Amino acid sequence: MFLSSLIPFFVFLTCLAGVYALYLITSRKSDAKRKLLNERLAEAIRSSAHSSDAEVQLAREELLSEIPWLNRSLLKLEITSRIKRLIDQADLQITVMRLVLFSLTGAALGFLAASMITVSLPLKVLFGLVAGAFPFLHVMGKRKKRMKKFLQLLPDALDLMARGLSAGHAFTEALQMVSTEMPEPISSEFRKTYDEQNLGLSLKLALDNLVHRMPLLDLRMCVTAIMIQRETGGNLSELLEKVAYTIRERFRIMEDLKTLTLSSRWSAWLLCALPIFMAIYMSVMNPNYMEVMWRDPRGHNLLFVAAAMQILGMLVVQKIMKIKI
Repeated sequence: MFLSSLIPFFVFLTCLAGVYALYLITSRKSDAKRKLLNERLAEAIRSSAHSSDAEVQLAREELLSEIPWLNRSLLKLEITSRIKRLIDQADLQITVMRLVLFSLTGAALGFLAASMITVSLPLKVLFGLVAGAFPFLHVMGKRKKRMKKFLQLLPDALDLMARGLSAGHAFTEALQMVSTEMPEPISSEFRKTYDEQNLGLSLKLALDNLVHRMPLLDLRMCVTAIMIQRETGGNLSELLEKVAYTIRERFRIMEDLKTLTLSSRWSAWLLCALPIFMAIYMSVMNPNYMEVMWRDPRGHNLLFVAAAMQILGMLVVQKIMKIKI
């Protein structure tokens, strides 16, 4: 009887997995399409440089939805611009509306799946919220990974710019060197900065836009140092080398801290996983002992409280382990 009631639950879980698979397929980056677009833009800029009457107009279009009236409505909301910024920082090819729809679909399927095995409303809501949060967690994970890779490449990019300046190149040419010589994601971000200042935007605003797209402390420190040097004077090449050295030293200290706190971090995560492991272990070894938790509505409420406290505890542990340097 109990196993037959689980069949609809697994059906909804299968549909939920299908929704997530469709989301991953639609959010996959198309490198060929991006490369073709960059080549077209570069060709248009080159042709406009040799023509007196040709004009290249670059418009930044914030596409939040494929439906025109819905796109205009979403542009008025501040939260949609924040979500769009997260998607851009993660470099995913998906609109805000599509991401929200996937999240709402996942939340609905998760709520219905939980309804097959429990009558507790808090537990069903919790399961729906967790299922609906997965698309946003995917975006946050891709964003964090891209930011980390950008930060790892930043010292090498600064060294490349310093060598270019020492060889007699201008600062804008040094930006172009980074956009052509360095790998992704730092090349694409510096290419945007180079294109912005090359098409008439001041260097300060172009660098501010770079910091806005990649909100990293090390990059902000680098941009601040460049702006101070342009106002007060000095050797910019030597300044960039010192900033690159400072960033590498921060990396070294962070790696040392991770090594020293490895055992403590593993102990914390093991303590977080212990209640979940014990619940599964007791359900397998002595099903009658845990049966009241799975069948009785009061047990479902206790499971909701335990899950909420467990998630809160994990967030607190992650906050404690996050050390800023």
